[in-house]
Amino acid sequence: MMEKIQAMQKNDIDAVVKMAQILYCEDNSKMLKNEFDAILASDKDIVFVAKNADEIIGFLQMALRFEYVEGAVAPPVGYMEGIYVSPAHRKQQVACRLTQAGEEWAKGKGCKQMASDTEIENPISQHFHQKIGFKEVSRIVTYIKDIN
Repeated sequence: MMEKIQAMQKNDIDAVVKMAQILYCEDNSKMLKNEFDAILASDKDIVFVAKNADEIIGFLQMALRFEYVEGAVAPPVGYMEGIYVSPAHRKQQVACRLTQAGEEWAKGKGCKQMASDTEIENPISQHFHQKIGFKEVSRIVTYIKDIN
């Protein structure tokens, strides 16, 4: 059975939070729930969910970015903030279909480009991005220094 891709609804948030906790390695479910609640009210952010029957099997979090985005020609840019598909449903084009929904949303918001990022240590994600048409534009190392 082919999954249905649709915008996240209020009753989807708990399932999306559970997946987001895995994706973002984040234990604070209340913070994530608040973030996803805010997305429902935003016209600059959206979450798409993939549903198989009534089960959510994946999600894509998108945002419009108006600030500088590495490699982008001009804002706004549709930014893939995060994408997750449950392990049992991977390699079945679910992530590709979620990304297509994100592209259509970004085009509808006036974007000419989409952007994303992934960890340098995540070759699976890098391969996925390249497979769906993204091209690598840079690699960075981020630093922080405590000053107190």
